[in-house]
Amino acid sequence: MFRRHVQARARLYQRNLRRFLFHNLLHTDDPPHKLALGAAIAMFIMFTPTIGFQMVLAVFFSWLFRANKTVGIAIVWISNPATIVPIFYSTYLIGRVILNSPDVADAEWWRQLSAPPPGWWPLVEFYWSKLVQIAAPLWVGGAIVGCVTGYATYYVSYHSIRTWRLRRWGQLMPPKNSKSSIPTWDPHPSRIYQPEDNSDKDDAA
Repeated sequence: MFRRHVQARARLYQRNLRRFLFHNLLHTDDPPHKLALGAAIAMFIMFTPTIGFQMVLAVFFSWLFRANKTVGIAIVWISNPATIVPIFYSTYLIGRVILNSPDVADAEWWRQLSAPPPGWWPLVEFYWSKLVQIAAPLWVGGAIVGCVTGYATYYVSYHSIRTWRLRRWGQLMPPKNSKSSIPTWDPHPSRIYQPEDNSDKDDAA
């Protein structure tokens, strides 16, 4: 019973969040270029090893390049405790192949790590070299994957938003009266928000 309740609540949260992001992305006043650029910037940052700062970086670079900030905040959350291992391990493997770095999963690498040299300066150099052997592949692989996925995200987002708006409104910017149909985020997902019907108020007036 409890498991069924949790699954039902999770589906409601997912549906509510998907509808909120979908409508805000397509109805926002920003042009398709700004929306697509914000998504591309966030996608690039998501693959960089900057856990804990990705949201701040996405907002900063979106502001710097005059892109949409809201869509970027949502995208960087793809990188979360449940996904960071497959994301960063794959980028590490790509970077290690490009840089020809030692494999940190190798037993010899861990044997060397367990036997540091004597002396404080050789010790600093030793641990710094080990840190570089991990960080360099992560950054190089993350930058390459981020550039590829960022470009693909921009292309798909731009043309999707552009096509959808032209078919719905015949223009790239939403009409002014379209905001009334934008759903608002409901923190209590027991219901999906529906726009308020003001017809009775108008009749009374």
